[in-house]
This record gives sequence, C-alpha cells and structure tokens, in this order.
Amino acid sequence: MKLKILITIVFYLTVENFAHNHSLNNQGQLDSNYIAFLRIKGLLGEEYNSYVTDTKCGFRIINSVKYNIGQYSQEKREKIQSVLQRPTKQATLVTPSGKFKIHYDTIGTHAITYSVYDLALALDSTYNYEVNVMGFPPAPEDFFNGGDNKYDVYVHNISPTYGYTELENPIGNGRYTSFIVIDNSFHEDSYYTKGIDAARVTVAHEYHHAIQIGNYRYANTDVWFYELTSTSMEEFVFDSINDYYSYMPNFFNRPDKIFTGFDGYSQAVWNIYLHKIFDYDYSIFIRQWEFMRNFSALESIKKSIEEKGKSFKTVFSQFYIYNYFTGYRSKPDKYYKEGENYPLVGFNYPIQFIGSSKTISGYGQPCSANYYLVIDSVSRIPFPPDSIVILLVNTNVDSALNWSGTTTYFSYKIKISSSQLDASYKEISTNIYTKIEVNDPANWTDYYIINDTTTLTTLVNVAELAFPMPANLNKHSSIKIPVPVDWAKEIELYIYSSGMDLIYSSKKVPQVFDNKVVVVWNGRDQENKKVASGIYFYFLVNDDKKSIGKIVIINE
Repeated sequence: MKLKILITIVFYLTVENFAHNHSLNNQGQLDSNYIAFLRIKGLLGEEYNSYVTDTKCGFRIINSVKYNIGQYSQEKREKIQSVLQRPTKQATLVTPSGKFKIHYDTIGTHAITYSVYDLALALDSTYNYEVNVMGFPPAPEDFFNGGDNKYDVYVHNISPTYGYTELENPIGNGRYTSFIVIDNSFHEDSYYTKGIDAARVTVAHEYHHAIQIGNYRYANTDVWFYELTSTSMEEFVFDSINDYYSYMPNFFNRPDKIFTGFDGYSQAVWNIYLHKIFDYDYSIFIRQWEFMRNFSALESIKKSIEEKGKSFKTVFSQFYIYNYFTGYRSKPDKYYKEGENYPLVGFNYPIQFIGSSKTISGYGQPCSANYYLVIDSVSRIPFPPDSIVILLVNTNVDSALNWSGTTTYFSYKIKISSSQLDASYKEISTNIYTKIEVNDPANWTDYYIINDTTTLTTLVNVAELAFPMPANLNKHSSIKIPVPVDWAKEIELYIYSSGMDLIYSSKKVPQVFDNKVVVVWNGRDQENKKVASGIYFYFLVNDDKKSIGKIVIINE
C-alpha cells in the first residue's frame, strides 16, 4: 500500500510539472475538456453528451485533463482528482491466457450486458495478434494496482464513449502504466457497432494505446496518430467487424485538408494502405512507434518509409490514388480489399473544358490532395468526351510540421495540341498536355486518371439533372432531359450505361414542359426494352454544342 501511495504522489507531481510546460492556453478548450472529462467519468448527466466530441475513445480527453490539471482552479482540481482512481467493481475474471483481469459488476447501473467470457477471449485474441503476430511489446506491468500485475480492464457505464486508456504511473522517458475502461453495454444509438462486437474492437483499440504509452511515449500534440494506429488495430485484430467505416467520411470528404488535422479515427485506412504496399509486413508500424520516442508522428512515418527504401513523396501521393478507387469505383484486386464499403473522396468541383486551354488555380495545404474532374467536351471525336481526373498532392512534410495555416498557391495548366508548348509540359493523353506551376515543385506530385467512366457520376450539378429523379419506369412513362435555352432545331440524344455502352440514340425536337425546354426519352433502349435500374448518362449534341448529364433509374 505504501508503494502505491508513493507512486500516486509522484504521478501527480509529474502531471503538475508537465502541465507547466505543455499547457493548453485556450481557456475555452480547457473548460470544454473539463466538462467532457466529468461526463465520461459519470459526474455529469446525459445532457452534457454534446461535450464528448471524441465518442469513439476518451483517451485524448481523459489524459489531456490530467496533463493540464495544474491550469484548473483548486475546486476543479479536487473534482478531477476525486475520479482519477480506478473504478470499484463487484466481480473479477482472469482471461484464459492469464494476462488480463476483467473487473465488472453483475447488478446495478454498471452491470455488464454482454458475455464477460467472450470479452475475455477478445482480450486474449488482441494480445496474441498485437504482440505475438505483429511484434509489439506488451503493455508494462502496473506495480500491483488492481491486486496483481495482470493488465486490468474495467467494465463501466461510460456511454456515449466506447472506452479509454488512462495514464497512471510514470515509468520514465514519457512512458506510463495504464488501465482500460470500456462501456458495459454498447447498446445506445450513439454506437455504430453494438454489444460484444463493439467490446471486441474497443479492447483491440484501447490495448494498443496501452502499448503506445507504456513502451514508446505519450505526446499530447500527436494524439491523432495514436488514434489512427489504435483504430487500424481494430481491423487487423477483428477483420470482420468494421466499426471504422463510420468515421471514414470525415477524412474522405476533405482530402484537401492537412493530414495531421484530423481526429485519427477516420484515417485508419492509412495503415491499411501501408500494410498492403509493404507486402503485409507489420514491421513498418513498429518502426513508426520506435521513431515516435524521439520524433513527431509525421516525421516518424516519413523515417519508417524511407528506412524501407521507399520515397515518402511517392508513398504518400499514391495513397490518394488508392483513395480514389472506393465505393462503386473500387478495384479490390488492385487497391483496397474492402474498398467498395469506403466513401468516395471529395472533389473540388467539376470543370467543363471547352477551349484549347484551361488553367486550374488553387491553394494547397501541406500533406494533402486536391481532386479535379475535367471534361474535354470539344476536342475528342467520336463522342463521348474525355474525362480526366487530376490529382494534385502536396507532400511537404517540413511545412506540415510547422504549419500555421498558410497555404501554397498552385496553377495547373491543360492544353490541347503540342504547338507552341515548351518542354515543361508533359503529354498525359493523346494530344492533351499539362504542367503544374508552384514555388516548391519538388514537394508536389500530379496524377491522371483518363476516361474512368465511373467519375462521371460526380460531374453533374443538381440543376442539370433530368426529371423526375430518380425515375421509376413502372410509374413514369418518360424522362424529361433539359436542353440549354439557346439551342434550336433537332438535337441528337445519346444515352450511355454507367459502363459507357451506348444503349440508345435518336434525333429529338425540343418541347416545352412546365416552362422548361426538354427532350423526352421513354426509358427504353434501342431494342425498345425498358432499361434496368441504374445510373445512366445522357449526351446532347446540337451542331457544335454539347451537354452532359446524369439519369438515375430505380424501378421499384
């Protein structure tokens, strides 16, 4: 008991000293974290759920408050310290391997509602995979806190949070012993995955936090990387449970945002990508964390890649190529195995290219990507036009490490025909030439995807859609396709499938319907058969003018 008390005193002194040098200067953030901390610890009710922004994991909130405890008032410090001790539970169970002790209640508010025996098996599976298969060192022993040196896991009602790993006693070089707390039910709507499956991925997630802070170090500024790694562990340990899907849109919607600017949960795909391109060798992850003892997360990633003999610029840039081939564009044999379940990346905006040249200008954040879809509407014959996905990736690690919000201006030029072009242009497709102009070209990469017809589904604005939309050919006798008001005479109509097979073509005379100029298609192919549900593209041609749009048909 004396040893335990002494260690606890040392911990609080360490926290006070660290807080002096690593303090949060934003009072609003301090107050918000304090409320979230009390909510997770159960001292505040459900009306404070909105303060718990990290519902996936309380790791950041719990440990940030402990690290910054010296900045709170005496009253708040006493409140925080009152709940820093481990929960008291009615029962315990040692897992079959003997490496974990589960502390849980059988009755009351915190009673476990899933099988404690299944939880025990999940913990042993986690240890086996993360330590024995992947090669990470186990979490350190905890000086007999919890009654022995088995790693302690507490089952407690911490809704809406999945779980957290709490720093406990310092063991030198920024490392700490710890314990884990996970929710007792996972049954509320706030949980994407529920019940024992949620408990399984949570222990895979949280135990790696214990490995991180017990063997490498805790860095308050790089919590995104701690969460990225722990979330990827869920997929590696329990491949069939895909809780990480629910967080991915946050990252995929903003590829133009600096890589270090996310919560980490949405970026688990980064480690899935590395695992594939490094031939399913887990040592890349261990080296990242060994570098983390002395370097920032982004530097550690870069060093681990270069140590493997590859260029960070190439690896980071190609990551965004992988991220393009998701959803209906997925190619599981070449890119992500589960890519069809991933969201689509966010494009900047589609560009209709109707002249002999086009310039795309923008501002890029370091370690981010910009996607553009360009439609060359006039130079290509036969119809339909070329579609070009342009991917511009900024790989400047130094700027990302010192980023203060300043963006880099870039200009991207596209030209048809090689006449009067200097050697700085390169040909990306027949008679299409491009070049990027930026002040640090060594840190930029540009990629092209030519005539990948699935990209056309991102092209059309709502105003250009045919109607009704979606169309149901069991209810609607025809589909009206808008025609630009300045068009005249006969119009050529071409209908293509999502695979760009021509299924219908005809000459049409524009009509007026609900004060709109349209041409009418009856939803049938060239053999007069009603087309199946799916996405179709229409192309209108009027002399030298062209228009493109999308039709969605759901025959249910």
